[in-house]
Amino acid sequence: METNFFEQGSPYLVHPLLTAQRTAEEIDFILSILPVETGDRFLDIGCGFGRHSIELARRGFDVLGFDPSAAMIAAAQERSPTHGMRPEFLQLRGEDLDAVNQFDAAICLFTTLGQVAGQKDDRDLLDSTYRALRPAGYFILEIPQRDWAVNNFKPEDRFGEGKNYTHVVRSCDPGSNIVTEEFTLVSPAEQRKYVLQYHLFSRSEISLLLEGAGFAGLTFYAGYTTNNLEPDSPTMVIRAQKPV
Repeated sequence: METNFFEQGSPYLVHPLLTAQRTAEEIDFILSILPVETGDRFLDIGCGFGRHSIELARRGFDVLGFDPSAAMIAAAQERSPTHGMRPEFLQLRGEDLDAVNQFDAAICLFTTLGQVAGQKDDRDLLDSTYRALRPAGYFILEIPQRDWAVNNFKPEDRFGEGKNYTHVVRSCDPGSNIVTEEFTLVSPAEQRKYVLQYHLFSRSEISLLLEGAGFAGLTFYAGYTTNNLEPDSPTMVIRAQKPV
């Protein structure tokens, strides 16, 4: 039986690439391109197990992280520090966020935008994010670049060694640009299956979506670097602003 990727026991919770060093470097870059100050309010959309929320709070920011998965929010709360600045975590769909002019900045990272549930992806969360930001507030979005992802598509992956490993099988529908990833967690005791689906966006498509939601001043980066986005860049990091 296949389970949603973000449920209890998900391989995402022990993803080998999501190290503390990577998280710190990503936040370093985000803070370098935002005119924010300690104490400003951040919104972490699709916060998962809270790695970015916790790092921002550690640096003195007031953070609300939310995610539709109860398992992810439970993991975020468990990992949150018990002293100093602590993020607030809520189980919530991005489209259902009911906040107006409350945040100085919002982040939506690691392919959160475009995730598919049923027959619909979550691009509507751009509208709720726009409403939640204060005038002149900033939005940072990280997603794969569609053409690079299609041209460098890997149909299979394996993480781990010996009798305990994760096998990943991927497919991409060229008509819808939806990627399906099926994860099988293998151990001597059992096999568990999880599935993740997400929509790939091109630069022009995501520009139209952001501008349609009201955002302006779009700046595209090649991943978490100050390099301009190029066709051979795997990841887009986009800075957008809510006009005054």
